[in-house]
Amino acid sequence: MPRTFKIGHAEITSLLDGDLDAALDKVPDPVDRAAATRLIAAAGGDKALTMDCNAFLLHRADGPVLIDAGTGTMMHNRLGHLHARLAETGVSHADIRAIYLTHVHKDHFGGLVDDAGAAMFPNAEIVLHEVEADFWFDTPPEYMSERARGTLHLNDKAFRPYLDRIRRVPEGGGEGGIAARLAPGHTPGHTAWVIDTGDAPIIAWGDVVHLAALHLPRPETAMVYDLDPKTAGATRKAMLEWVASTGAIVAAAHLDHPGIGRLQRKDAGYSFVPLP
Repeated sequence: MPRTFKIGHAEITSLLDGDLDAALDKVPDPVDRAAATRLIAAAGGDKALTMDCNAFLLHRADGPVLIDAGTGTMMHNRLGHLHARLAETGVSHADIRAIYLTHVHKDHFGGLVDDAGAAMFPNAEIVLHEVEADFWFDTPPEYMSERARGTLHLNDKAFRPYLDRIRRVPEGGGEGGIAARLAPGHTPGHTAWVIDTGDAPIIAWGDVVHLAALHLPRPETAMVYDLDPKTAGATRKAMLEWVASTGAIVAAAHLDHPGIGRLQRKDAGYSFVPLP
């Protein structure tokens, strides 16, 4: 069942879409392979290379909103379960009035449509940081990397039913109590959504961390999924330090479900402490 947390005046439910496998070959050179192997082994071996995929439902007085939309039918059958998890909360797809995307990758937007390409959320607007929207929707493909170009057909399928209801927001934009914070590197406009709770803020940080066993102790570690690995590493280091310093609550796409908790400093890095 989905897990719901009441934090200050905010209520957030973690929705598990499923899980996907990574591997050390997804960690590009240069990296200390021996150290990475030790960290993975200490964290549980193959289990530490499996990433849960979480999306988040915010229950708000003016109607529920989602942060990310899962994979839908765009990946393997261990994924794509967000729609069933959402139904278990009693919130219907038609109830969702906005979907705040952390970035334009298929494990975060695939659930916008069904297999035929029809919109799953008939009344929702799609909210994106303007930098992310400008890159994916306005950049000519010839100016994109091969990795970015390779997903454009899926982008077209997912966003086509929503083209008249995509809202681009500037830094700090969103709505009352939800604000965009640019966290670039993984994609140019990768976004953390900062949620005001009247207490500690919640930061839905998308793909700032993929593999906790590597990225928390060694934030500089890159992933092949990062379009700009150097910038992604700098973003990760800054974000982890901000979260640990402020006591902010993380809502993480790829930490173990439900992915909601705090960071503590540990040695030269950090550890994740789930909320009870």
